[in-house]
Amino acid sequence: MKKILVVFMVVAFLLPAAVVGAQTTVNVWFGREEFIPADAFETFHAENPDIRVEFDVIPLEESHVDYMRNHAVGIAPDIVQIFHEFTATMVVRGTLLDITEYIEAWAEEDPEDFADIYDIAFTLTTYEDGIYGINIHSAPYYMGYRKDWLAEAGLAEPQTWEELLDACRVLQAEVLTGDQFAYSQPGGAHHPPFWMTATFMSMGGQFRDTGTPIIDSEAGIALIDFYQTLANEGLQDPEAHAWASGDFRGAFMGDRAAFFPEAINIFAYTKDVLDYATEWEVMVQPPRAGAEDDFVVNTFGWPYMVNSDTENPEAVMKVLRYLFDPDIVSDVALRYQPANRASVLTSEAYYEAHPYFPILEEAHGQQIPYPVHLRSVERADILNEMKYVAQQVPAQYTPEEIAARYQKLLDALD
Repeated sequence: MKKILVVFMVVAFLLPAAVVGAQTTVNVWFGREEFIPADAFETFHAENPDIRVEFDVIPLEESHVDYMRNHAVGIAPDIVQIFHEFTATMVVRGTLLDITEYIEAWAEEDPEDFADIYDIAFTLTTYEDGIYGINIHSAPYYMGYRKDWLAEAGLAEPQTWEELLDACRVLQAEVLTGDQFAYSQPGGAHHPPFWMTATFMSMGGQFRDTGTPIIDSEAGIALIDFYQTLANEGLQDPEAHAWASGDFRGAFMGDRAAFFPEAINIFAYTKDVLDYATEWEVMVQPPRAGAEDDFVVNTFGWPYMVNSDTENPEAVMKVLRYLFDPDIVSDVALRYQPANRASVLTSEAYYEAHPYFPILEEAHGQQIPYPVHLRSVERADILNEMKYVAQQVPAQYTPEEIAARYQKLLDALD
């Protein structure tokens, strides 16, 4: 009997882990290091010893392309974080898993927890009635402005885009000096045109069912005219058409700009260098005069999408629910991006970390996603080129001519 026992123990020792003590591995690609939980999944591993999370950071600008390339050869991660605008392309190519049944099970199992989640967490990851991931964080673009400079000029907070331009003119003429300019924004060629589409949608801009923006419209022409005015009247830095995101953010935080369109995560850094509520303040991006009823709060997100080839969807859902756990996601929200949970965004800790949020809270609950498109990259390239052309000085084309030209290019994508 002893000999048999010894042999059994030796054989058991030599068996692979999958047989002796099976452990499932879930691979995650984060789009930014800041999204990684502060505990690096330590608590998750303690609570789920049968699941091991391995993760890496693949920049959002590259993640969807790298993911689909890896998916084609069977080595893509179980969870990938992307810019949400690429959802349609990834679904159509068969690379994402419809997790609707798991979301419905979650709602049934824990209705109290599920009720704490904003709808945008799932509507933004839905395509043709299927849910392919969870949008834990999303970010509308708002507006930061120099409250002290407006006060010096005797100006109130602008209520429309037209009033904002008028305020820029007064500030440029009466308050700003040297290399200071009234408006700061990115040029467009270095990133998806989220800043541009936020302005377009706040102006009442509409999209076709395909996700193509209707630029040859009153809102589109107003958008182009806005960019031309900033450039033609010297209300932005002459180099702004070539700026990346860091350039325009640095201009505002470095006392060189009066207005800058941004999201809450950047406001978190702004309050560390400028005195909030005395030097600067925030506002919701305004509507276009006469188009108040068409105004919407634009948003985009960085959802976690699920690999269509994953062999362990139940384990993947445990990881996603952990990332969305109020205690875990609160840390990310306090230091970085808002989380789509009511209990997090209405907590005292969040208000303390983001004292401007009460001004934005109502709008935050009304956010509408920037529509997806099957050819998102080409759509972005066309819009970025349009913005670049609009900001050339002297202007070579009227807003109507630019709108007509680029509408044809956009429509050709459909």
